[in-house]
Amino acid sequence: MAFFYRIFTLMFVLLIFCISSSTAQVDIEPASEITKETFQERVDTGDLLLVNFVGPGCKNCKEFAPIFNRVNTELLRESSEVKAVVVNDMETVRRFDIRKIPSVVLFRKSIPILYEGHNEAEEIFEWIGESKNVQGRYLNDDDFEHLTQASTGSTTGDWLVQFCDPERPQCEALIASWEAVAYRLKGKVNVATVDISKNPNLVKRFSVAIERTPYVVFIKDEKLYKLHRKMIYAPSIQLENFMSVGYTESRVFKVPKERTFFDDLTESIANKLKETQASVPGLFVIIAVCLVVLSLVLCKVFCGGSSSRGFGSKGPKKGV
Repeated sequence: MAFFYRIFTLMFVLLIFCISSSTAQVDIEPASEITKETFQERVDTGDLLLVNFVGPGCKNCKEFAPIFNRVNTELLRESSEVKAVVVNDMETVRRFDIRKIPSVVLFRKSIPILYEGHNEAEEIFEWIGESKNVQGRYLNDDDFEHLTQASTGSTTGDWLVQFCDPERPQCEALIASWEAVAYRLKGKVNVATVDISKNPNLVKRFSVAIERTPYVVFIKDEKLYKLHRKMIYAPSIQLENFMSVGYTESRVFKVPKERTFFDDLTESIANKLKETQASVPGLFVIIAVCLVVLSLVLCKVFCGGSSSRGFGSKGPKKGV
């Protein structure tokens, strides 16, 4: 009798355990779906926003939904400042150059970073904790050379720098993946951005063509390597391989020196002359003729004067 009592007790305990486990699974809180307008408003306010980008009729998105909901549940359980949402809008997906759906992107102070790990709730949750801060750096005319030591010897490490205009759609589309590159290369390569709309000296120094941005260079040991456009939009693991060994097969350029006051003055004079030439045809010819005439006059004055003193003057008379 005692044996059957133990068996019954064990079965009851197992039943209670199964019921409690199933109840725990039911407590999963699904992430709410928001419109693209609400999404933009929340991004603009600088909220920490974890977004699951999905699309209509996407089978993989439905399979990933329970995983993302587990992440959302854990964020809610910990009262995290990161809020998880779902955005189902292909226009927004294209805007951020998201190559596949579903894709998870974390927005921090309006700056996105693309998640490139496995579709596992624990890994995503760990990545969120490591990515709350912006990964890449922002350089400007005043601190570029001081921080990079680009033309004086790379004492601050190697630098991967993109020159970009935030207003260009091509540049906006690169932000999320660029932050993912900075996250992956942390501790190996310094990843930075130069806003060309605010830093004209760096635009001139590196001869950046605005219409060809984003423009990316790798600076290592006073040498510069230009990245092909296909490489710029490649997954971060390919960029990491390029930083390791791939750059050795690229054409090498010397890092341009900092621009001086004389450089700016010379360029300004040249530009003024070009503008004047456009308004006065043949101006350069007139200037050249004037310079030739001036040279001949000066030559006549100095060379001719000394010549007449040397050969035209009479010597002293002989005494009688």
